[in-house]
Amino acid sequence: MLRHKPKQTSFHSSLYNKIPENHILKRIDSVVDFSFINGLLENSYCKEFGRPAKEPELMCKLLFFAAFI
Repeated sequence: MLRHKPKQTSFHSSLYNKIPENHILKRIDSVVDFSFINGLLENSYCKEFGRPAKEPELMCKLLFFAAFI
């Protein structure tokens, strides 16, 4: 019989788990709520045509966090 191996949910989650809990970016992410960004920018994206855009919250987090690298 084959051995059952737990499946990895995503590459991102495996990398995220390798970052120490006291890392500055994890501490910022636990304190700052970036979810307001999606609401502010929802009228800037077309929902009916084309491929869905990347989530504005994610894009702003990347820009914000890139300043610390």
